[in-house]
Amino acid sequence: MFSLAIYTGMRRGEILGLRWGDIDFEKKELKVIQTANWTRDDLVIQHPKTNDSIRRVKLFQNIIDDLKERYKQIEAYKKEYGDSYEDNDLVCC
Repeated sequence: MFSLAIYTGMRRGEILGLRWGDIDFEKKELKVIQTANWTRDDLVIQHPKTNDSIRRVKLFQNIIDDLKERYKQIEAYKKEYGDSYEDNDLVCC
């Protein structure tokens, strides 16, 4: 996920809040819809105050390739952990 930070300039909270549903692989872009930050005990999700706060980020092919590889990793985790896997649709989980 370092490539997202390096190539897009996304902030840590934006990357942590990124969901698979926010990524459009065909258009090669993603939407920053929410941010996530860890407190001492829990994950806190924050949504934008207005729709104008949602922004689109164009993706280079190398980032798309990284994201597709990440998706394969997560699918393997889901298979390995079964019902114990808590699926929140997050890219960084």
